[in-house]
Amino acid sequence: MRPHGLVLAVLLAELLVIGGGAWAGEDMDEQRSPSPPFRVSGTVISLPTKIALVVVLDAQGKSTGELKLHEGDTVEGYRIADIHHDEVFFERNGQTFQIRVGHERHAAPPQIAPVIPYQRKKERPATFVDPPDNIEDIRKQTETFVQQLKEHPAFQQGLEELKRRSGQRLADPPATP
Repeated sequence: MRPHGLVLAVLLAELLVIGGGAWAGEDMDEQRSPSPPFRVSGTVISLPTKIALVVVLDAQGKSTGELKLHEGDTVEGYRIADIHHDEVFFERNGQTFQIRVGHERHAAPPQIAPVIPYQRKKERPATFVDPPDNIEDIRKQTETFVQQLKEHPAFQQGLEELKRRSGQRLADPPATP
């Protein structure tokens, strides 16, 4: 074999090895991280309810239908792990996938951080005040004041006006947008 043919043979062998490795790498990526066959068109969050509007896609990427799914539901083998207003996290085979509303799949963090509710820090102990010695006198004075208030004509007129207004609101049909 001439040197020129040897160089050509080596180049051809390298192309086969590099190309084969690239194809094998693509196959491995598809096995490790399959792209979910759907997209998220929207979310509805009104606690405690969280709903993801999922559009199922066919092999050509065309919509075959839309589903309303809750956390824990499964679509095409993917379980909905967490729903946020702008993204939905799916799990499959121990992997997590993040799909933003209106977008395709993106790399997701390996774990979803739990939401920890706020807890007040107890910096100062509560102080309690004993009731005054004349608490019974205060109760009697309050009862007398409330009774006089109920009997006052201006107060009665105001109560009747409030009842009339609240009755009107209940009778009026709700406005439509």
